[in-house]
Amino acid sequence: MKHSLVSRALTGASAAVLATTGIALGGPAHAASAQPVFSYSQGWRVDQHVRELADVNGDGRADVVGFGNSGVQVAFGQTDGTFSTPRMSVRDFGAAQGWRNDRHVRTLADVDGDRRDDIVGFGNAGVYVAYSRGDGSFTAPALKVREFGWNQGWRVDQHPRELADLNGNLTADIVGFGYSGVTISHGRTDRTFDGTGKRIDSFGWDRGWRVDKNPRLLADVDGNSTADIVGFGDAGTYVSYFSALGDTFTQPALEIRDFGYAQGWRVGQHPRMLADVNVNPAGNAAADIIGFGYSGVSVAYSLNGGDYTGAAVRVNNFGQAQGWRGDRHPRTHADINVDGIQDLVGFGNAGVYVAHGRANNTFGPVYLKVAAFGYDDGWTEERYPRLLGDVNGDGRDDVVGFGHSATYVQLS
Repeated sequence: MKHSLVSRALTGASAAVLATTGIALGGPAHAASAQPVFSYSQGWRVDQHVRELADVNGDGRADVVGFGNSGVQVAFGQTDGTFSTPRMSVRDFGAAQGWRNDRHVRTLADVDGDRRDDIVGFGNAGVYVAYSRGDGSFTAPALKVREFGWNQGWRVDQHPRELADLNGNLTADIVGFGYSGVTISHGRTDRTFDGTGKRIDSFGWDRGWRVDKNPRLLADVDGNSTADIVGFGDAGTYVSYFSALGDTFTQPALEIRDFGYAQGWRVGQHPRMLADVNVNPAGNAAADIIGFGYSGVSVAYSLNGGDYTGAAVRVNNFGQAQGWRGDRHPRTHADINVDGIQDLVGFGNAGVYVAHGRANNTFGPVYLKVAAFGYDDGWTEERYPRLLGDVNGDGRDDVVGFGHSATYVQLS
C-alpha cells in the first residue's frame, strides 16, 4: 500500500486554520487532525529522512514509517483518522547507522506474504530486511541478498530498484535495473530470497536508459496477476511482460509511440505512472498508462492480453498549459470514492484537486476537493511531503501532510 507522492506543508496561520476547521474531501466535512510528529520543526528533512505510508500490522490502515536519524519510527493509523504515538521500532536504517538518501534506497513491501509490510533497505553490502511482527516491532535487520547494493556497483542516480510481485505468489520480489539489464530476486514465505540473477539484457545503463530521462515502472498491465515492466524510453513506451512459467521477461516491445523523451516528455515536468483508471473489458485489474503532460492528462488504457487503446488527452487539466509545474504541484492517483477505480489527484496552488476515474474510459470534471495543502498556503515540495493512503480503514484514500510543526490528516 504505497502512493508515491511528494511534498508540501502548512505554515503559520494556514496550519492553525486547517487543524481546527472542517474541510471536505469527497463527502461530509471532517476536521483535519494535527499531531506534532514527523515534522520539519522536529528535524525531519526531505533530502535525509524517508517517510512512507504502509500497513505494517496488517489491519488495513496506513501507518507512518519514518526513517529518521536514529532509526525507524512507526505510528499506527487509527479508526478516528489519527496516528498513535510514534515508537522507535528499529535502531537501524538511519543516518546514525550510515544510511544516506543519495546512496541507499529504503522502502517497505510485504516480502514474506503475511499481509504486513516489511522494511527493505538497499545498503552497502546488499539488501537488508527487517520483517514486521505485527505489533510495531520488527525482526533484527539481516543481510538477505548480496546483490543490489553499493558494493556491487548499484547507484541511486543510475540504477532504479523496485519491489513488485512478479510471479503472483503474493510476496514482493526485487527488481533492479542495473548497468547491463534487469536483475531480480524472489521473496519467499519462509523469509528467504532465491532465483537471484539477471533476466534480460535490456532497460539498463549500457542500452541508453537514464534515470533523468527514462522512468521504468512495474505493474500488472495484462491482467494475469504478475508484474510487468513498462519503460518510458526515447522513442516511446516499451513493455516487457513477465512469464512466471519461464521466470523471465519477454523482450521489450515498443507498444506506444508516446510518453517518451522524443515526444517531449521530461522527468522533472511530466509525471508518468501506472494505475487502473477504468474497468478492464476482461474484468481484471490491468494497469493503464497515465501521463501528466503539457496539455493535460494523457491515458492509454490497457486491454486484455496487453494491448492498449491509443494514447490521448483525456483531461484538459493538470498540465503545464493549465499552470501546473513539476517543482510546485505533485500529481498522482488514489481511490477517493471507493469504487475500485483510481482517481486523479493534484496538489495545486489553492489546494487538492480531483478528477474521478470512470468505468467508461472517461473522467469526471476536475474540481477543488480541499482548500488546503496547496502551494499558496505554503506547502513547498522541498520541505513538506504529502502522501495519500487509507488512514482509518474505510476504503478511501486520505491526505497525510508532513508539515512544519505537525503531521496533518484530512479524511476523505
